Amino acid sequence: MCNEYEIVRVEEKIIEGLEIRTENKNGKAAKDISCLWKAFFENDRGRMICGRVNTNYIGLYTDYDGDFTKPYSYLAGCETAGERPAAFKVKKVRAGSYAKFVTKEPEDGIEKIWRAVWNMPLKRRYVSDFEEYFPGEDGQPKEVHIYIGVEK
Repeated sequence: MCNEYEIVRVEEKIIEGLEIRTENKNGKAAKDISCLWKAFFENDRGRMICGRVNTNYIGLYTDYDGDFTKPYSYLAGCETAGERPAAFKVKKVRAGSYAKFVTKEPEDGIEKIWRAVWNMPLKRRYVSDFEEYFPGEDGQPKEVHIYIGVEK
């Protein structure tokens, strides 16, 4: 279900990738984020990122101008150990409490979860939220975990 979640503690993560600035108004974010991931995969950027800690991909939401109705930054990338000079933009997932949602239907499950989140009474931090994509053998996401930063 879209409204089922657990509160988990997440440690700081370093994410490296490509970044855009977008907003949810008029479907702009969905188009922008889709184009960003397309550019990321078409140019095989994931293989260019040194020091990756796993094969997963991260979609990181940061630098909110307010709540989810305002502009924010989105970074498509991978978690790294952060030990080498970065070839791309580097941002951090902030340590803290997160509401964790899981979908095994990446095609439409992600959008359904986000729509549910926007209507939930979660006490969001609006510091960092992220999606972690777990690829299958074919490289396509088979499961996605969505983490929403919340107050303790």
